[in-house]
Formats: sequence, C-alpha cells, structure tokens
Amino acid sequence: MYRKWERFYKSYPIWSVLIVAIVASIVGIIIEFIINGDFIGSAIYAVIFITGIQIIIVLNKKRKRK
Repeated sequence: MYRKWERFYKSYPIWSVLIVAIVASIVGIIIEFIINGDFIGSAIYAVIFITGIQIIIVLNKKRKRK
C-alpha cells in the first residue's frame, strides 16, 4: 500500500497533499466532536494556510526536479 501511495505522490503531488489534508481534517473533526462534543469552525483557516504552504513546497520540489 505504501508503494502505491508513493507512486501516486510522484505522479500527482498536489492531489496527494489535498487528500492528506482532507482526511486529516475529517479525523480531527471526528475526534474533537467525540471528546468535546463541539466543532471549532475557525480552525479551517489554519488548515487552509498549512495546506497552501505544503502545496508551495511541493511545487518548488517539482520545479527543481525538472
């Protein structure tokens, strides 16, 4: 399974970052809801910011490889 993800990451680096961000957000929301029983909507800004930084890093690495 790890090798499949590694191939997918090499083929589609931006999509892999977005998939990881979405899955991590869903897991975090579920855990937060189970533990505290509420949802913090303002945390989405942090997720967007960190995902944006990660996409910039991936694009720079992709540009350097070519």
